[in-house]
Amino acid sequence: MLDAPRAQLQGSGLDQAQSSFNELNADLLPKTRSLLNRIVSDADVHPRLMNTLSMLEHMGSHKIMATQQGAKADQPTLRHLAEECHHAFFMKRQAEKAAARQLDYSPADLLAPVAARMYFQRLEALIVRRLEQEQSLDAAYLFTSMIVEFRAIWFYGLYEQALKRVDHPLSLKRLLGEEQNHLTEMADRLKHAGEFSDSRVDGFVHTEHDLYGRFLDALHESLN
Repeated sequence: MLDAPRAQLQGSGLDQAQSSFNELNADLLPKTRSLLNRIVSDADVHPRLMNTLSMLEHMGSHKIMATQQGAKADQPTLRHLAEECHHAFFMKRQAEKAAARQLDYSPADLLAPVAARMYFQRLEALIVRRLEQEQSLDAAYLFTSMIVEFRAIWFYGLYEQALKRVDHPLSLKRLLGEEQNHLTEMADRLKHAGEFSDSRVDGFVHTEHDLYGRFLDALHESLN
């Protein structure tokens, strides 16, 4: 059996965060693999998954634009925004190619859309609430992005494995590489700002685990 994909990170803080994330998510690994194996083998459902991933990438790019305006819009942030927009476009293009028709972000063309949106919105809200209490609100964008990148690398890595099992031509190599770069960059910027701490990351990782678990349950239910 293939092992779960692991983000190859540098630095003791990130190493610990990686270990914590992978260990914590061991309970969700079989259910996620089962979901992806089922979806990539279904020509009608697979485009809806890709479109859902496109929507989530689009939500991420929109949140960057909404929160990182004015003086905050430095070159690394603009690069992050551009690449998240491209990820949304890439997944949308692949979804429409597979479906052989135009898709939008309406429920009929998505999987568990309410749960998908709630996952993202609740994660951001909970991170913002904690950092606001600690008077570190400026770090919310970096922490939210870092935690989402952990999940993206983990999920897209499993998705890539599922695609290879059925000899699907779609490759996620470039996307995974860019997500990896985002993760490392967010952690480096947090450290530079003096905001990175193992206890914070551990708390956010546990929060995200619970939210992803709910989203995963909703994805399974959407197939029944």
